[in-house]
Amino acid sequence: MAIAWGMYQKSRNTFLLAFSFTLISAIGGFIAGNTGEAAEEAVEHIIGISHDAIHEHEEAAEAAMPFNIASGILSLLAGFLLLKNHKYAGVAQWVLLLAVAAGCTLSARAGWLGGKIRHIQEIQTEPSASHDADGHEEHE
Repeated sequence: MAIAWGMYQKSRNTFLLAFSFTLISAIGGFIAGNTGEAAEEAVEHIIGISHDAIHEHEEAAEAAMPFNIASGILSLLAGFLLLKNHKYAGVAQWVLLLAVAAGCTLSARAGWLGGKIRHIQEIQTEPSASHDADGHEEHE
């Protein structure tokens, strides 16, 4: 979002701040991606944890990882080109914006699927009886 705002405003400082945030986010995404196996090992034996949900989350995270890594690398490149007033600085900004948009979309999907790992029972369970506002079972 900050990248798009910097492009709209043509603000060098906004761009540099956006590039910094993108780089930090890419590093965080890389760390999260590399801790996934340990997290899987920690939760896979807990009753109620869906192995299918873990697999879907893992696949989604793996799809997001290349875009997140590319975003980090591109943020360094775009920042360098901007600081050097290079003629391709604008192109680098557009490519970075597209990589960030794809990475954010795929990461959001991975996060949503990750939320289903622990809450799969809540999603699948249909209430057997209706309850009033106080949580008491209602009878007809």
